Amino acid sequence: MSGQKAQIIFLPNMLTAETASTLIGLLQRIIYRKAESGFVIASFQVEGQNEPITIKGTLGGFNEDETLQLKGRWQQHSLYGSQFLVDEAMPVLPSSLDGIQRYLASGIYSGIGEKTAERMVAAFGEDTFRVIDEEPERLLKEVPRFTRKQFEVLQDSREAQRGLREVMTYLHGAGVSNAQAQRIFQRYGLNSIQVLRENPYQLTELSGIGFLTADAIARKLGFAADSLERAVAGTVYVIEQQAQQGHTCLPQALLLEKVCTELHLPEERTKRAIDHLLQERQLKGRDSVHLTGRNQSLLSRPRFYFAEQRIAENLFRLLESPAMTNFGPSADLLDACQERLDLRLDSVQHQAIQAALQQKVLILTGGPGTGKTTIVRFILELMRPQISETALAAPTGRAAKRLSEATGYSASTIHRLLEAGNQGFQRNQDNPLEYELLIIDETSMIDTLLMDALLEAIPSPSRLILVGDVDQLPSVGAGAILQDLIVSQQVPVVRLETIFRQAQDSLITINAHRVRKGDLPDLEGPVNSSELRDFYFMQEGDPQRIVDKLLRVCTERIPQRFGFDPLNHVQVLTPMHRGLTGSIHLNQRLQEAFNPSGDTIEFKQWQFRVGDKVMQQVNNYDKEVFNGDTGQIREVNTETRELRVEFEHSIIPYTASELDQLQLSYAISVHKSQGSEYAAVLLPLTHHHYLMLQRNLLYTAMTRGKELFVLIGTPEAIDQAVRTVGTLTRYTALNYELAEVKRILDKAR
Repeated sequence: MSGQKAQIIFLPNMLTAETASTLIGLLQRIIYRKAESGFVIASFQVEGQNEPITIKGTLGGFNEDETLQLKGRWQQHSLYGSQFLVDEAMPVLPSSLDGIQRYLASGIYSGIGEKTAERMVAAFGEDTFRVIDEEPERLLKEVPRFTRKQFEVLQDSREAQRGLREVMTYLHGAGVSNAQAQRIFQRYGLNSIQVLRENPYQLTELSGIGFLTADAIARKLGFAADSLERAVAGTVYVIEQQAQQGHTCLPQALLLEKVCTELHLPEERTKRAIDHLLQERQLKGRDSVHLTGRNQSLLSRPRFYFAEQRIAENLFRLLESPAMTNFGPSADLLDACQERLDLRLDSVQHQAIQAALQQKVLILTGGPGTGKTTIVRFILELMRPQISETALAAPTGRAAKRLSEATGYSASTIHRLLEAGNQGFQRNQDNPLEYELLIIDETSMIDTLLMDALLEAIPSPSRLILVGDVDQLPSVGAGAILQDLIVSQQVPVVRLETIFRQAQDSLITINAHRVRKGDLPDLEGPVNSSELRDFYFMQEGDPQRIVDKLLRVCTERIPQRFGFDPLNHVQVLTPMHRGLTGSIHLNQRLQEAFNPSGDTIEFKQWQFRVGDKVMQQVNNYDKEVFNGDTGQIREVNTETRELRVEFEHSIIPYTASELDQLQLSYAISVHKSQGSEYAAVLLPLTHHHYLMLQRNLLYTAMTRGKELFVLIGTPEAIDQAVRTVGTLTRYTALNYELAEVKRILDKAR
């Protein structure tokens, strides 16, 4: 077999940044390799050229001294000059005698060293690869000291290399990117072609390849749009998309409708797909669940189905089990505690504390300024002297820090409490927590899977107090835990309504409670008044002018009039990610204002620089950083595309393949702000946000501001938000499961 040659070789000085090119040459030296992703920075010697070039891209398992065909484009780097960004890489056989010898001795063929390679090339010259493929027995006869063992190893290696080339050619022809092709080959090896031919939707099993990618590949391979394979994978895709919208289940009729509509599938084919998934236990069903006024069949993915079952079972386990310590009448103790803390309780707060002393599980809910923290302080003062161990926790690091500052006791995140690791939580049913009292704050933020893990790890004699504001937005993850528990009436609840004197002077608190009750906030009062207030409304309907005003207020007026550091004390919130007033565009504009230049790593829509505010987007147990944690970039390496971020407890490194875990956080969604408090908050709100104009969204945003809240938008948008309740109702089955467990327990009594 003769080596392949490129028809055209493009060199850097012949190209614009957008020019697509094909290069053939030698992978000379690997400067940097990220094993997990296959990302490589390397020196590459193009055939027929004197000087090597720098290439960057996903090259998987290719090694030094391999000859490759690269497809990609040139990039002009400010520090390192011209670099070739690789989109596709294919192994090819070298054509020169020197190249053939280096290739044979490169380690690709186990047992073939430099001397053996030299003797092979001496015997067959440019015909070496043809002899290996077509007349391999000649190696034993004509190459001095070539052994039978070397012959067998060479045959196996050649077969693998030929298979790799065939697989890569097929995958690229099917529209698969180089990074995806490497991932597919690592998983399926030489069976990759067979997998794609039989069912390309199997690719959704792989990280980084979703249904839409697999669907595009399937279409290119000629799979029918109404195939059962597509219907099955598409049904899973739709219900998983709905889980990202907060639903732990869907009525079967609604799932059927969504799949048929979104994927343009016939109803009968979709019904077959749902039946198949139920039979294969990839979906779980609940029959005759009373929902929205009628009985419906609910379908869930197994992880949510069993999680909601366990939450119900574990809550009743805690409620029905005797406490380790019993507390008697507490009137005298309460009086003494009020004197010691110099605080006075009202009747509802008395009731809440009595309930905490008597109940195994208690929900404490209320808005800002209603005294939730005061009650927690009293509970700790009364209980801690008589119980062994106490734990305070919250869903995020910021919320845990606030809880610790408010109570004077150490608090952690729930993930740290449960000792989260790469293999899951170390604390569980078999290795339970060792606390007699657990107080969990910001419970509205806890999703179904996290609540399941938490309750699994709590021993039966323990007491559990869940604190939160049920009127805030529900969790980012699927479920509506706090709301469901309150509505179920299976868990004792104390709701705090009274705004106490120290909060009555705050317009933020007053207006937040007005919004919670469905009343419009008080928007009156001149913005330019000499009297400083904590709530301001700036009327503006044009998105571009809103952005301009927001930037001016954030960078000039707030620092000058209130003295807040705009980077550390001011947070811009927004209802949406897209659009002029969405988080993506606002982050770009705010970054231009606060951090416009410096070494930059470009990733998707972001530019990361030293000093940038960033937020973690997913839980990373190895690094011990979790979704919603915020930090600041301290180091940037533009060559390796690595950076280091300072979080509250440590400085964490990020490789090029981990950049998708971060986003700029000069502006964040209201959802992402849950559990956090900021000295000053700015919120744009107009009819352009109509899909997100919800009462609980406005309420949540307002309660994030501790000392200042600035609302920029239109009265009409505010009115719509206040009037809109429940249009984003989540489908969950926790209430059904709680009722089922209660029914079984009552029947057994």
